Amino acid sequence: PQIFVLTFVIGILEDSGYMARAALICHKPLRVFGLTGKSFIPMLSGVACAIPAIYAARSIDSPRKRLLTYMAIPLMPCSARLPVYTLLIAAFIPQVTAFGGLLGMQGLAMFAIYFFGMASGLVVTGLVSRMSEDHYADLPFVLEMPPYRIPAWQPLIRNSWNRSKHFVTKAGKIIFAVTVVVWILGYFPNFGQDLAASWLGYLGLWIEPLFAPLGLDWRYGVAVLTSFLAREVFVGTLGTMFGIEGAEENMVPLVAQIQASGLSIASGLALLVFFAIALMCVSSMAIMARESESNTLTLKLFAAYGLAAYGLAVLTYNVATLFS
Repeated sequence: PQIFVLTFVIGILEDSGYMARAALICHKPLRVFGLTGKSFIPMLSGVACAIPAIYAARSIDSPRKRLLTYMAIPLMPCSARLPVYTLLIAAFIPQVTAFGGLLGMQGLAMFAIYFFGMASGLVVTGLVSRMSEDHYADLPFVLEMPPYRIPAWQPLIRNSWNRSKHFVTKAGKIIFAVTVVVWILGYFPNFGQDLAASWLGYLGLWIEPLFAPLGLDWRYGVAVLTSFLAREVFVGTLGTMFGIEGAEENMVPLVAQIQASGLSIASGLALLVFFAIALMCVSSMAIMARESESNTLTLKLFAAYGLAAYGLAVLTYNVATLFS
C-alpha cells in the first residue's frame, strides 16, 4: 500500500508539471555533490521509502549520475527508520525544552538525525564523484519544461498498480525466503517458547562480542539482525526480548524497560548513528539489484555502509562516554 500511495503522489506531481520545475531549481546545488536535478525526485521519495525512490531513478539519463543517486538513496531517512528513532530518542533524550517551550531536545534530536542522514548521502556522492577521473565528462543536464495541467487519473492509477504488482512479484520472493529463514531460526528448537533459547538467540549470543564495543548485549544484536527484514522490526523484536507485546503500537512500556535496564545514553546515540548509516532492508536491496542490474553494486554498498555505520557508531559511543 505504501508503494502504491507514494507512486501515486509522485505521479501527480510529475503529471501536473511541478516536479520538473522542482528538479530545475535543485540542479545547481545538487551539482556540487556530483548529482543532477533529476536526482531530487528519487532522493525526495527516499525520505518516505527507498523502493519507489530506486524506481524513480530511472528518469536519470546519465548512468553515472544514476549510480551516484543509487548511493545516496540508502542514506535518506526513510519512514521505516522513524519507529526506531522514536524509540531511542524517547528512551535516551530527556524531555527538556528551551525558549519558552518552543524548542525541545527530543524534537531537536529527531531533526539532527534526519539532517545527518541526508547530509551523509550528499557527502558520499560528492566524494565519490570527485574521485572519479571523468568528473566533468558527463551528459549535459537537459530537461523538458512541461506546462501546468490537471493529471489524467486513470493512467496514474494504472501505473501505481503496476509498480505495486512488480514489487510483490519480483522482490516478494526474496522477502518471503529471508522471512522464512528468520522465522525458523526464532522458532526452533523450542517451538517459539523462548526466543532467547532459540537458534536466533544463540546467534545473538555468538555475535554479542561484535556489539560489546557499543555497550549492547545480545538482545540488541538480535534486534539489529531482524531489522534487516524491515527497519521497524527492531522495535517489535526488542519488545519480544523484554517480554512486551504490541511494542510497535505502544512504545511506552518498552521505553521504561530500556531505561530500567541501565543502558547508557552513549549506547543509544551509537544505535541512532548506526541505523542512520546502515544499508536499507532486504526488499530495497532486492529492488536495487534488479534496477541497477548489478548484484555486485548492491553487495558493495551493503558492506561499505555497514562498516561505516559500525565505525561511526563505535566512535560516537566512545566520544559520548568521554563527555558523559
